[in-house]
Amino acid sequence: MIRTKKDVLRFEAELIEIQQGLKDFNEEHYNENIKQQWERLKFIAARERLKTMPVDTISTIEKGISINRLTGNGLETIYDIRNERIDDLMKIDGIGEVSASAIYGAVSKITTAVYEEAVPKLNPDCLSEEDVILLETIYKKWMLLKSIQFVQEELEGFMRKISKKIDIAKKKRGLFGSLFQSKAEKDAIVQAISNLNETSNQETVHTMKNRFTDIRQFTVSREHLQQHFIEKNAAYYTEIENVVGFDSSKMTDDLSDEIVEIIHDFPLDTTGLKVTLRHYQTFGAKYALHYKRTLLGDEMGLGKTIQALALMNHLFQSDAKYSIVVCPLSVLANWKREIEQHSHLKTFIFHGNAREEQFKKWQQEKGVLLTTYEHTLHLHKVELTIDALIVDEAHYVKNPDAKRSKSVYELATIAHYALFMSGTPLENRLEEMKQLIEVLQPPIAEVLSRELHLLHPTEFKKTVAPVYLRRNRKDVLTELPELEIIPQWMDFGEEEQAYYEEAVNYGQLMLMRRAAWLGGTPNRSPKLQKLLDICDEAKENGHKVLVFSFFRDVIRIVESHLSDRTFEAITGDVSNHRRQDIIDEFTKAAPGSVLISQITAGGVGLNIQAANIVILCEPQWKPSIEEQAISRAYRMGQSRDVVVYRLLTENSIDVSMLELLGQKAGIFDLYARESEVGSLIMQSNEDEGDESLKKKVLQLEKERLKEKIG
Repeated sequence: MIRTKKDVLRFEAELIEIQQGLKDFNEEHYNENIKQQWERLKFIAARERLKTMPVDTISTIEKGISINRLTGNGLETIYDIRNERIDDLMKIDGIGEVSASAIYGAVSKITTAVYEEAVPKLNPDCLSEEDVILLETIYKKWMLLKSIQFVQEELEGFMRKISKKIDIAKKKRGLFGSLFQSKAEKDAIVQAISNLNETSNQETVHTMKNRFTDIRQFTVSREHLQQHFIEKNAAYYTEIENVVGFDSSKMTDDLSDEIVEIIHDFPLDTTGLKVTLRHYQTFGAKYALHYKRTLLGDEMGLGKTIQALALMNHLFQSDAKYSIVVCPLSVLANWKREIEQHSHLKTFIFHGNAREEQFKKWQQEKGVLLTTYEHTLHLHKVELTIDALIVDEAHYVKNPDAKRSKSVYELATIAHYALFMSGTPLENRLEEMKQLIEVLQPPIAEVLSRELHLLHPTEFKKTVAPVYLRRNRKDVLTELPELEIIPQWMDFGEEEQAYYEEAVNYGQLMLMRRAAWLGGTPNRSPKLQKLLDICDEAKENGHKVLVFSFFRDVIRIVESHLSDRTFEAITGDVSNHRRQDIIDEFTKAAPGSVLISQITAGGVGLNIQAANIVILCEPQWKPSIEEQAISRAYRMGQSRDVVVYRLLTENSIDVSMLELLGQKAGIFDLYARESEVGSLIMQSNEDEGDESLKKKVLQLEKERLKEKIG
């Protein structure tokens, strides 16, 4: 209750204290804390890296340094020598001033480079105190900024409302002082104090004080923070990128500075999007919008769907409201889910019996029409307006003679914007890639056709820059955890060996590939026993597991031994909607859960970051098939280290396949990782067709078995 001038001053001071205190919790405050904590983590990461760098790393910068004299004095790593001054180094026998200066300079360069390149990686299963502080700062920023802004606005409005009353009330005098005030002044003071004492005003102040206290005392448990980071991993790293900056050099290696500047300056409208784009995703969307007809070849797991959605949303905001997405049936439900989850755009599925009704709704209500390659044939029966055409898994239409290819090409000619997407354009011959470019930007394809044999990879990149954009995970997702691929070699069980030899004699390749599972029980099938051991260990450590096999009978065998912790297996028979339901159930399930999938059904277009253990039951004919399967878990949003177990059988077709696939995988890797699509290596070392490869494998196994039997 306000009675005296002292009370008025106390009342005013409380409001000013809240006002000043709120300024200490503004966005700049949180951003500065995020920067400082990130720098601490960079320092720690660099320090750990220096501990693993042998001292002879100095030789890469300074030749002729006697490393033995350093190691002989206990200086084994760069970390050990990082704080040694020139005078300290000169105390080592045999090192003079010149050598000491050279060593000091080299170590300084190495430590600076290591720090600059250090990228902290936060492991939710092993968060340090520094990690927790960073995550907590980001979490508080997200949770509190809106509340802080609300209290600030409410307080400012309240203070404007009562400021005159406070000024008048502060004129309150004691008994003697009031003798020198006029009656009108004293009446005004009484009225002002009465007004300040009104219940509504006192309650407002009380409420704001409580809200400010809640803001200051806001806490989050380590357990909740850990789980939130696991679920929103990509969002945390996006926040860090936005605050500390993002090195885009690797993202745009293949593009000229002029192109990069033009793309960066493009005004992308994200109104209506319910997702924060990563920097490289923003660039990808701007690139597609600027050049209008492009091929996005980002490696799997980088969110091509989100970039396409950003393009469609941008156009929708500018009154270009008719978009079509063409994709395989297996990911139709996933597209619908992604669009509805991350935007306000309406979706309509042009597939099945209700397709005509859905098409009419799309024309009336606008938004995104989702359809399959086969169903595009039905879209040519009506007059179409297509503002944007998105073609997912665009390598499906690389054959110009196929009906679905011709149908998609025709839609592309109608569309004002066309974005073809393929995370694995890697299996395409150069001619097939040129075919896709021919549909999008014929002049570029014409140059490639006429001059390809003359082009150096660098020139090739420059030529395709206005139509082809590709980024690799390792370049743009620096926060990705470690990916470890562990081959697990086993022998056949006794019965399995007999099955295998019979299959070889009869040339039954499919039976040869799954013979190591036909024991049917752990004590008769080493592969099955190993798989169960891996799943048991994963359960004990709180991890989830993905199991991939090409063969349905292998899937059934695995299912029968994991019935207490697995779900309906994802095979070609499972509908798209059901696939997503299964993944949702798996995501919510307890640690130790296992999801089994046919590699050709679940290895493409699905996001399963809930798992960080992947088991491949047998090698595949195409390296890209395994890469796709691994990428279901090892993708943006994955916060844990991913371990891939390849189950392999000694003295079997597994050995022959890997030997013959080695060269193929090497070419694949060059094409995928370095994007040197124009390299003539791809032409001179084209991998042989599958049938030829299978014949070679079978011949090798027959010869090996014959040699064994004698």
